[in-house]
Amino acid sequence: MTTQELIARDTAHLIHPLHNTQAHQSARIWVKGEGATLTDSDGTEFIDGLAGLWNVLAGHGRRELAEAARAQAETLAYVSGYTGSSNLPAIELAERLATLTYPSINRFFFTCGGGEATESSIKMSRAYWKLRGRGEKTKVISRIEGYHGVTMAAMSATGMSAYWPLFEPRVPGFIHIPSPYPYRYEAPAGQSQGVSAANELEQAILREGADTVAMFLAEPVQGAGGVIVPQDDYFPRIREICDKYEVLLVADEVITAFGRTGTMFALDHWGIEPDIVQFAKAVTSGYVPFGGIGVNDV
Repeated sequence: MTTQELIARDTAHLIHPLHNTQAHQSARIWVKGEGATLTDSDGTEFIDGLAGLWNVLAGHGRRELAEAARAQAETLAYVSGYTGSSNLPAIELAERLATLTYPSINRFFFTCGGGEATESSIKMSRAYWKLRGRGEKTKVISRIEGYHGVTMAAMSATGMSAYWPLFEPRVPGFIHIPSPYPYRYEAPAGQSQGVSAANELEQAILREGADTVAMFLAEPVQGAGGVIVPQDDYFPRIREICDKYEVLLVADEVITAFGRTGTMFALDHWGIEPDIVQFAKAVTSGYVPFGGIGVNDV
């Protein structure tokens, strides 16, 4: 079957994310992956420079991973994790994650991916404040050009406005502040770019009222928004502000976790720990749809 015939079948029945109908007429149909190489339906090989969608860190075609999935499916494919039910692989994975992530994070909630991890962080932060008798703390502050997924609440946290128009109105209670973008952010004279950009969070909290803000959501390195690496004094100041105003610091490490930046989790570069950490992508290297959040012991 030719590539054009495959594209016609695709167009007839498949809805794609981030889709341009005209551009799709020349789409590539991928048929094989091996290591860092992808092969399309015409037999042409390409280097997968983006590692899937930032997620295939272990490489394509890993037979031992496929075998592990097959063996688990044969043993036990699914059980509910609701109250009164658990399973050995989930227990073992949570224990393993506790040894890999930040020292204060030892409990985990599992999801099917990164967008759902964002939704879970938002729900977890609201539940936390309600249980502490402070149910008015519901707002989420995130950053312009930050990406946190495109499910409804996650899209409202995402600070890339191109994702919004077809799906507005967004969920209320989401506020965006400038990013510490070295080429775009202008700091006042005499103040470092990192501290000044972090102080945008304090100003937003004061505008909204600290008693209404539940969490600050940020990628340690902003991925889809431009691979924005913050200044070394940015996140230490962010941690101070979150502590001062009792706002949960949520690290979206869906892209940066599991070694992509040289440490197991990226906030390790600045010696701070979040209250909640989100992960997905590299945790399974794309072989299984999976993600989750880890929560601070406090």
